[in-house]
Amino acid sequence: MLKLTAKAPTRIDLAGGTIDLWPIHQILDQKATVNFGITLDAQVDLTEAAGGQFHLESQDLGVKFSGDLAAARTNTKIPLIGLLLGAIWRKDLPALTIVTSAKSPAGAGLGGSSCLAVTLCGALLEARRRIDREAPIDRKALETKIVQTCSDVEARLIHAPTGIQDYWGAVRGNINRITFPPGELHVATSKPADLPGLAEELIVCYSGRSRASAINNWEIFKRVFDGDKSLIATLNEIGTAAERCADAVADGNLSRALLISSLEWQLRTRLWPNIETVETKRLDSAAKKAGATFTRVCGAGGGGVMAVFAEREANAKVKQALVDAGGVILPATVAEHGLQIIG
Repeated sequence: MLKLTAKAPTRIDLAGGTIDLWPIHQILDQKATVNFGITLDAQVDLTEAAGGQFHLESQDLGVKFSGDLAAARTNTKIPLIGLLLGAIWRKDLPALTIVTSAKSPAGAGLGGSSCLAVTLCGALLEARRRIDREAPIDRKALETKIVQTCSDVEARLIHAPTGIQDYWGAVRGNINRITFPPGELHVATSKPADLPGLAEELIVCYSGRSRASAINNWEIFKRVFDGDKSLIATLNEIGTAAERCADAVADGNLSRALLISSLEWQLRTRLWPNIETVETKRLDSAAKKAGATFTRVCGAGGGGVMAVFAEREANAKVKQALVDAGGVILPATVAEHGLQIIG
Protein backbone atom coordinates (compact mmCIF):
# COMPACT_ATOMS: atom_id res chain seq x y z
CA MET A 1 0.00 0.00 0.00
CA LEU A 2 1.21 3.47 -0.90
CA LYS A 3 2.44 5.44 2.11
CA LEU A 4 4.93 8.31 2.27
CA THR A 5 5.82 11.46 4.18
CA ALA A 6 7.19 14.66 2.68
CA LYS A 7 8.91 17.47 4.59
CA ALA A 8 10.31 20.85 3.50
CA PRO A 9 11.70 23.89 5.34
CA THR A 10 10.31 27.41 5.43
CA ARG A 11 12.68 30.30 4.71
CA ILE A 12 14.09 33.58 6.00
CA ASP A 13 14.91 36.26 3.42
CA LEU A 14 18.11 38.28 3.74
CA ALA A 15 17.70 40.52 0.70
CA GLY A 16 15.80 40.97 -2.54
CA GLY A 17 12.30 39.92 -1.58
CA THR A 18 9.54 41.23 -3.90
CA ILE A 19 12.09 41.33 -6.72
CA ASP A 20 11.36 37.63 -7.23
CA LEU A 21 7.85 38.42 -8.53
CA TRP A 22 7.84 37.88 -12.31
CA PRO A 23 8.27 40.04 -14.34
CA ILE A 24 9.38 42.77 -11.91
CA HIS A 25 12.97 41.54 -12.00
CA GLN A 26 13.03 41.78 -15.78
CA ILE A 27 12.44 45.54 -15.77
CA LEU A 28 15.10 46.22 -13.12
CA ASP A 29 18.77 46.82 -13.85
CA GLN A 30 19.95 45.23 -10.59
CA LYS A 31 18.31 42.12 -9.17
CA ALA A 32 18.95 39.17 -6.89
CA THR A 33 17.27 37.44 -3.96
CA VAL A 34 19.04 35.83 -1.01
CA ASN A 35 17.40 33.51 1.51
CA PHE A 36 18.02 30.47 3.66
CA GLY A 37 15.82 27.61 4.80
CA ILE A 38 14.95 27.14 8.47
CA THR A 39 13.84 24.06 10.35
CA LEU A 40 10.20 25.09 10.81
CA ASP A 41 9.12 22.39 8.38
CA ALA A 42 5.85 21.73 6.64
CA GLN A 43 4.87 18.06 6.54
CA VAL A 44 2.52 16.01 4.39
CA ASP A 45 1.52 12.44 5.26
CA LEU A 46 0.01 10.69 2.25
CA THR A 47 -1.51 7.19 2.17
CA GLU A 48 -3.66 5.27 -0.24
CA ALA A 49 -7.34 5.26 0.79
CA ALA A 50 -9.96 2.59 0.16
CA GLY A 51 -13.42 3.09 -1.27
CA GLY A 52 -12.68 5.83 -3.79
CA GLN A 53 -13.02 8.60 -1.18
CA PHE A 54 -10.34 11.23 -0.59
CA HIS A 55 -9.80 12.26 3.03
CA LEU A 56 -8.09 15.63 3.43
CA GLU A 57 -7.03 17.20 6.72
CA SER A 58 -5.21 20.39 7.66
CA GLN A 59 -4.12 19.96 11.26
CA ASP A 60 -3.17 23.64 11.51
CA LEU A 61 -6.57 24.87 10.36
CA GLY A 62 -8.45 22.14 12.20
CA VAL A 63 -10.34 21.34 8.99
CA LYS A 64 -11.24 18.00 7.38
CA PHE A 65 -12.89 17.10 4.08
CA SER A 66 -13.99 13.82 2.50
CA GLY A 67 -15.32 13.18 -0.98
CA ASP A 68 -14.52 11.78 -4.40
CA LEU A 69 -11.79 13.27 -6.60
CA ALA A 70 -14.09 15.76 -8.33
CA ALA A 71 -15.33 17.06 -4.98
CA ALA A 72 -11.84 17.08 -3.48
CA ARG A 73 -10.51 19.16 -6.37
CA THR A 74 -13.18 21.83 -5.91
CA ASN A 75 -13.46 21.82 -2.13
CA THR A 76 -13.35 25.23 -0.48
CA LYS A 77 -12.34 24.06 2.99
CA ILE A 78 -8.74 23.26 2.05
CA PRO A 79 -8.47 24.75 -1.47
CA LEU A 80 -4.68 24.45 -1.81
CA ILE A 81 -4.88 20.67 -1.56
CA GLY A 82 -7.76 20.62 -4.02
CA LEU A 83 -5.97 22.73 -6.61
CA LEU A 84 -2.81 20.62 -6.41
CA LEU A 85 -4.88 17.44 -6.78
CA GLY A 86 -6.43 19.04 -9.86
CA ALA A 87 -3.00 19.81 -11.29
CA ILE A 88 -1.34 16.46 -10.56
CA TRP A 89 -3.74 13.61 -9.74
CA ARG A 90 -5.55 11.59 -12.43
CA LYS A 91 -8.96 9.94 -12.31
CA ASP A 92 -7.48 6.48 -12.81
CA LEU A 93 -5.23 6.78 -9.74
CA PRO A 94 -6.34 5.60 -6.29
CA ALA A 95 -7.96 7.79 -3.66
CA LEU A 96 -5.72 9.28 -0.99
CA THR A 97 -5.69 10.31 2.63
CA ILE A 98 -3.67 13.54 2.92
CA VAL A 99 -2.80 15.12 6.26
CA THR A 100 -0.85 18.39 6.36
CA SER A 101 0.86 20.11 9.28
CA ALA A 102 3.30 22.98 9.73
CA LYS A 103 5.60 24.20 12.49
CA SER A 104 5.52 27.81 11.28
CA PRO A 105 2.79 30.09 12.72
CA ALA A 106 0.18 31.30 10.24
CA GLY A 107 1.07 34.67 8.73
CA ALA A 108 4.68 34.39 9.91
CA GLY A 109 6.29 35.82 6.77
CA LEU A 110 8.33 32.65 6.31
CA GLY A 111 6.65 31.49 3.11
CA GLY A 112 4.66 28.86 4.99
CA SER A 113 1.84 28.40 2.47
CA SER A 114 4.31 28.14 -0.41
CA CYS A 115 6.40 25.69 1.59
CA LEU A 116 3.30 23.56 2.19
CA ALA A 117 2.52 23.71 -1.52
CA VAL A 118 6.04 22.46 -2.35
CA THR A 119 5.74 19.67 0.21
CA LEU A 120 2.36 18.48 -1.09
CA CYS A 121 3.36 18.87 -4.73
CA GLY A 122 6.50 16.81 -4.14
CA ALA A 123 4.48 14.12 -2.31
CA LEU A 124 1.85 13.88 -5.07
CA LEU A 125 4.42 13.72 -7.86
CA GLU A 126 6.37 11.01 -6.04
CA ALA A 127 3.20 9.03 -5.29
CA ARG A 128 2.13 9.20 -8.94
CA ARG A 129 5.62 8.13 -10.08
CA ARG A 130 5.56 5.11 -7.78
CA ILE A 131 2.10 4.02 -8.89
CA ASP A 132 3.10 4.37 -12.55
CA ARG A 133 6.40 2.60 -11.77
CA GLU A 134 8.38 5.26 -13.55
CA ALA A 135 12.09 5.87 -13.00
CA PRO A 136 12.99 8.87 -10.82
CA ILE A 137 13.49 12.04 -12.85
CA ASP A 138 16.51 14.31 -12.64
CA ARG A 139 16.46 16.31 -9.37
CA LYS A 140 16.95 19.66 -11.13
CA ALA A 141 14.09 18.95 -13.53
CA LEU A 142 11.90 17.87 -10.62
CA GLU A 143 12.69 21.07 -8.71
CA THR A 144 11.78 23.21 -11.71
CA LYS A 145 8.50 21.34 -12.20
CA ILE A 146 7.58 21.71 -8.52
CA VAL A 147 8.34 25.44 -8.47
CA GLN A 148 6.37 26.12 -11.67
CA THR A 149 3.40 24.01 -10.58
CA CYS A 150 3.22 25.62 -7.15
CA SER A 151 3.58 29.11 -8.58
CA ASP A 152 0.74 28.52 -11.04
CA VAL A 153 -1.53 26.94 -8.43
CA GLU A 154 -0.94 29.61 -5.79
CA ALA A 155 -1.51 32.41 -8.30
CA ARG A 156 -4.90 30.88 -9.02
CA LEU A 157 -5.59 30.51 -5.31
CA ILE A 158 -4.72 34.06 -4.22
CA HIS A 159 -5.59 35.83 -7.52
CA ALA A 160 -2.30 37.70 -7.41
CA PRO A 161 1.25 37.30 -8.74
CA THR A 162 3.51 34.94 -6.80
CA GLY A 163 7.22 35.24 -6.20
CA ILE A 164 9.47 32.22 -6.47
CA GLN A 165 11.90 32.59 -3.57
CA ASP A 166 9.59 30.79 -1.11
CA TYR A 167 9.45 27.73 -3.34
CA TRP A 168 13.22 27.56 -3.78
CA GLY A 169 13.76 27.96 -0.05
CA ALA A 170 11.50 24.94 0.48
CA VAL A 171 12.90 22.86 -2.38
CA ARG A 172 16.55 23.48 -1.55
CA GLY A 173 16.79 24.58 2.10
CA ASN A 174 20.35 25.68 2.95
CA ILE A 175 21.38 29.16 1.67
CA ASN A 176 20.17 30.32 -1.75
CA ARG A 177 21.35 33.06 -4.08
CA ILE A 178 18.77 33.58 -6.83
CA THR A 179 19.54 35.61 -9.95
CA PHE A 180 17.35 36.42 -12.93
CA PRO A 181 19.19 36.60 -16.27
CA PRO A 182 16.84 36.84 -19.28
CA GLY A 183 15.54 33.47 -20.38
CA GLU A 184 16.52 31.56 -17.27
CA LEU A 185 16.55 31.49 -13.50
CA HIS A 186 19.73 30.64 -11.63
CA VAL A 187 19.76 29.33 -8.05
CA ALA A 188 23.14 28.83 -6.36
CA THR A 189 22.85 26.87 -3.10
CA SER A 190 25.47 26.62 -0.38
CA LYS A 191 25.62 24.84 2.98
CA PRO A 192 25.22 26.62 6.35
CA ALA A 193 28.85 25.77 7.11
CA ASP A 194 29.84 27.89 4.09
CA LEU A 195 28.61 30.99 5.96
CA PRO A 196 30.26 30.50 9.37
CA GLY A 197 28.33 31.87 12.33
CA LEU A 198 24.91 32.07 10.65
CA ALA A 199 23.31 29.22 12.57
CA GLU A 200 24.96 30.26 15.85
CA GLU A 201 23.85 33.91 15.63
CA LEU A 202 20.31 33.37 14.32
CA ILE A 203 17.31 33.85 16.62
CA VAL A 204 13.82 33.35 15.18
CA CYS A 205 11.23 35.38 17.08
CA TYR A 206 7.47 35.56 16.48
CA SER A 207 5.99 39.00 17.13
CA GLY A 208 2.57 37.56 17.97
CA ARG A 209 0.87 39.33 15.09
CA SER A 210 0.27 37.67 11.71
CA ARG A 211 0.42 39.40 8.34
CA ALA A 212 -0.57 38.81 4.70
CA SER A 213 2.23 39.48 2.20
CA ALA A 214 0.08 38.97 -0.88
CA ILE A 215 -1.73 42.27 -0.22
CA ASN A 216 1.49 44.26 0.11
CA ASN A 217 3.14 42.57 -2.88
CA TRP A 218 0.10 43.18 -5.07
CA GLU A 219 0.13 46.89 -4.25
CA ILE A 220 3.81 47.12 -5.15
CA PHE A 221 3.23 45.10 -8.32
CA LYS A 222 0.48 47.48 -9.47
CA ARG A 223 2.58 50.57 -8.72
CA VAL A 224 5.52 49.17 -10.70
CA PHE A 225 3.40 48.60 -13.79
CA ASP A 226 1.61 51.91 -13.35
CA GLY A 227 5.07 53.41 -13.90
CA ASP A 228 5.90 54.64 -10.38
CA LYS A 229 9.46 55.88 -11.05
CA SER A 230 10.29 56.47 -7.40
CA LEU A 231 9.27 52.92 -6.48
CA ILE A 232 11.22 51.42 -9.39
CA ALA A 233 14.29 53.40 -8.31
CA THR A 234 13.96 52.01 -4.78
CA LEU A 235 13.57 48.47 -6.10
CA ASN A 236 16.76 48.94 -8.14
CA GLU A 237 18.54 50.05 -4.95
CA ILE A 238 17.18 46.96 -3.19
CA GLY A 239 18.36 44.85 -6.13
CA THR A 240 21.84 46.34 -5.91
CA ALA A 241 21.99 45.62 -2.18
CA ALA A 242 20.76 42.08 -2.80
CA GLU A 243 23.49 41.49 -5.38
CA ARG A 244 26.09 42.69 -2.87
CA CYS A 245 24.55 40.48 -0.18
CA ALA A 246 24.72 37.49 -2.54
CA ASP A 247 28.41 38.23 -3.18
CA ALA A 248 29.10 38.39 0.56
CA VAL A 249 27.33 35.06 1.08
CA ALA A 250 29.33 33.51 -1.76
CA ASP A 251 32.51 34.77 -0.05
CA GLY A 252 31.42 33.28 3.29
CA ASN A 253 31.45 36.71 4.96
CA LEU A 254 28.57 36.75 7.43
CA SER A 255 29.24 40.16 8.97
CA ARG A 256 29.25 41.83 5.55
CA ALA A 257 26.15 39.89 4.43
CA LEU A 258 24.25 41.03 7.55
CA LEU A 259 25.45 44.63 7.18
CA ILE A 260 24.16 44.72 3.59
CA SER A 261 20.95 42.96 4.65
CA SER A 262 20.48 45.73 7.22
CA LEU A 263 20.94 48.39 4.54
CA GLU A 264 18.50 46.53 2.29
CA TRP A 265 15.96 46.47 5.13
CA GLN A 266 16.20 50.25 5.52
CA LEU A 267 15.44 50.61 1.80
CA ARG A 268 12.55 48.17 2.16
CA THR A 269 10.88 50.30 4.82
CA ARG A 270 10.23 52.86 2.06
CA LEU A 271 8.00 50.43 0.19
CA TRP A 272 5.16 50.23 2.70
CA PRO A 273 4.51 52.50 5.70
CA ASN A 274 3.19 49.62 7.80
CA ILE A 275 6.06 47.22 7.13
CA GLU A 276 7.05 47.70 10.77
CA THR A 277 4.46 47.40 13.53
CA VAL A 278 4.33 48.51 17.14
CA GLU A 279 5.21 44.95 18.12
CA THR A 280 8.19 44.54 15.76
CA LYS A 281 9.58 47.97 16.68
CA ARG A 282 9.38 47.07 20.36
CA LEU A 283 11.16 43.76 19.76
CA ASP A 284 13.82 45.43 17.61
CA SER A 285 14.56 47.98 20.33
CA ALA A 286 14.71 45.35 23.07
CA ALA A 287 16.98 43.08 21.04
CA LYS A 288 19.45 45.84 20.17
CA LYS A 289 19.60 47.10 23.75
CA ALA A 290 20.50 43.55 24.79
CA GLY A 291 23.30 43.35 22.23
CA ALA A 292 21.74 42.15 18.96
CA THR A 293 23.63 43.24 15.87
CA PHE A 294 20.66 43.30 13.51
CA THR A 295 16.96 42.48 13.19
CA ARG A 296 14.56 42.41 10.27
CA VAL A 297 10.94 41.42 9.78
CA CYS A 298 10.59 38.38 7.53
CA GLY A 299 8.68 38.46 4.25
CA ALA A 300 6.71 41.56 3.32
CA GLY A 301 6.44 42.80 6.90
CA GLY A 302 3.45 44.09 8.78
CA GLY A 303 3.93 41.61 11.62
CA GLY A 304 4.92 37.96 11.64
CA VAL A 305 8.36 36.58 12.46
CA MET A 306 11.57 38.53 12.94
CA ALA A 307 15.05 37.29 12.15
CA VAL A 308 17.34 38.49 14.94
CA PHE A 309 21.11 38.12 14.84
CA ALA A 310 23.31 38.26 17.93
CA GLU A 311 26.87 37.14 18.48
CA ARG A 312 27.25 34.02 20.58
CA GLU A 313 28.14 35.78 23.85
CA ALA A 314 25.02 37.98 23.64
CA ASN A 315 22.64 35.36 22.28
CA ALA A 316 21.04 34.22 25.55
CA LYS A 317 20.62 37.80 26.80
CA VAL A 318 18.97 38.86 23.53
CA LYS A 319 16.56 35.91 23.65
CA GLN A 320 15.48 36.84 27.16
CA ALA A 321 15.01 40.48 26.17
CA LEU A 322 12.81 39.42 23.26
CA VAL A 323 10.65 37.27 25.53
CA ASP A 324 10.38 40.09 28.08
CA ALA A 325 9.22 42.39 25.25
CA GLY A 326 6.42 40.00 24.27
CA GLY A 327 8.13 37.92 21.62
CA VAL A 328 8.01 34.14 21.27
CA ILE A 329 11.28 32.38 20.46
CA LEU A 330 10.72 29.67 17.87
CA PRO A 331 12.96 26.56 17.98
CA ALA A 332 14.53 26.90 14.55
CA THR A 333 17.94 26.91 12.96
CA VAL A 334 19.31 26.95 9.42
CA ALA A 335 17.99 23.96 7.45
CA GLU A 336 20.62 21.65 6.01
CA HIS A 337 18.03 19.97 3.80
CA GLY A 338 15.39 20.89 1.28
CA LEU A 339 12.35 18.86 0.25
CA GLN A 340 12.60 15.28 1.53
CA ILE A 341 10.41 12.28 0.68
CA ILE A 342 10.43 9.55 3.31
CA GLY A 343 8.94 6.06 3.05
